[in-house]
Amino acid sequence: MPRISFVLLAVVTLAGCGEKGEPVVVRGAALYRGEPLAGGTVTFCPNVERGSDGPLLQGTVQDDGTFRVIPAQGTKIRPGWYRIAIAPRPGSQEIPTAENLYPGLPHIFRNPVLSGLEKEIKDSGENVFHFDLGDS
Repeated sequence: MPRISFVLLAVVTLAGCGEKGEPVVVRGAALYRGEPLAGGTVTFCPNVERGSDGPLLQGTVQDDGTFRVIPAQGTKIRPGWYRIAIAPRPGSQEIPTAENLYPGLPHIFRNPVLSGLEKEIKDSGENVFHFDLGDS
């Protein structure tokens, strides 16, 4: 009987590990040429070269350019370094004109390796990131 009590105590103690502090929150805004990116997705990919691992994190960019990353059900946001990809809402690209031959968010931002966007998610509290994207 004492052995079962010890095992239960160990399980209960271990279940509480990792629950310290506030939950990790990732939110922010995505701008393109100084204006809110009206819809799309933001994807945080763990940078294994900097020791990060875990699942991809995604958030939906709202019409006002803001986003909030919500982890998949049953998972938590892991702290660490992430490369970021940002993609506009499908079908939201502008039509080219003589004054603006290359409208819309450049494709480079859709690839986390090529985008040049990288952020560190801290292990507690709010992580607020603002991305002001240009044409390069």
